[in-house]
Amino acid sequence: MINIIKVIIGASAGGPQALKKLFSFNKEINYPIILAMHNLSNQTENFKKYVENISNQKVHIVKNLKKIHNGIYIPDGGKDLIFFNKNTLTVSQKSDVVAPSINHLFESLALYADENTYVFLLGGLGNDGSKGLKFLEKTRTIIYIQKDAQFPYMTKNAMNAISHYIQMNLEDMNRVLIQLNEKIKNEK
Repeated sequence: MINIIKVIIGASAGGPQALKKLFSFNKEINYPIILAMHNLSNQTENFKKYVENISNQKVHIVKNLKKIHNGIYIPDGGKDLIFFNKNTLTVSQKSDVVAPSINHLFESLALYADENTYVFLLGGLGNDGSKGLKFLEKTRTIIYIQKDAQFPYMTKNAMNAISHYIQMNLEDMNRVLIQLNEKIKNEK
């Protein structure tokens, strides 16, 4: 039986540059990547094109219920991205200062997280993600926190909030994503 791998990423300030390194893929990724990166609500289409360009992957904009497969998933502008069930995403109206809320995404994932769930928190300002990571820390989720963040406030706050995580630089995180792809390929 093939394990269903999910990768969930939270990012903020410095995110576009970090994603450029993190998403340096030379082949199609065979699992879903769910991405909550703070951005302006009117920039969704431009952000979609940017992520497709740097990753060479199909990017899906979640506007309502969306079953996840391969590819990268981002929310419709100005909305929070949340798990509806284990393999389905949806969006809700922004309820925090920033959108999409990394905390809301992580908290919604906690009910469905397992040993095949990989969470990456990249750099940014503030502390979005810390509260959600506390929920995920109680599951079998594997949590990675960026070591070389341009804006390390979000990552430092997260490391102060939880104790079970792996700190890595972007190149090593990229290798993890590629290794997950190889793992799936070998199981098929």
